[in-house]
Amino acid sequence: MTEVLHPPEGESASSAPAAPQDALGRFLLGWSQLSALCGVVLLVGICLLCTWSVLGRALFDTPVMGDVEIVQIVCSLAIASFLPYAQMKNAHVIVDFFTHGASPRTRALLDILTALVLALVAAWLTWRSTAGAIDAYSNGEASMILDWPLWWAHITIAPGFALLTLTALYTAWNLGRNMNDNGQGGAA
Repeated sequence: MTEVLHPPEGESASSAPAAPQDALGRFLLGWSQLSALCGVVLLVGICLLCTWSVLGRALFDTPVMGDVEIVQIVCSLAIASFLPYAQMKNAHVIVDFFTHGASPRTRALLDILTALVLALVAAWLTWRSTAGAIDAYSNGEASMILDWPLWWAHITIAPGFALLTLTALYTAWNLGRNMNDNGQGGAA
């Protein structure tokens, strides 16, 4: 079964926002792109590591020691590195079942509210990741197999969440500014 959804009235089929025109937006987009590129490199590395481990296990009975720990740590870092770019490109999954027929102003206000909530959650995750790193460092916690310090895993995801906080605040501000520029009212 194929269902074709059409964009609400007044919106084009292309939901990808235009590149930011202001210096702050271009800066955040550039850092988000760099962060996402690093995430791609990490995931490719994980794929190669997993392939090496599986082949080593199957052919030579010598898997990569601690491969699961490495995959867990690096995948969490990669995920945190992709989120800011997804926010800048408006690429997060949106379920518009209830808002499909809403006015453009209502959808814009909900988008602003959602970006602000995301900024709040991302700021909280930044804080907790940093606090977790400090706690893991103080307690000398280490991974079971490789004996890697666990604070590395916590502290490396904090910058991704910090950048997500900034991009979410920027997109909320930009949405509010565009809503006012389009004459739809509301406070930015």
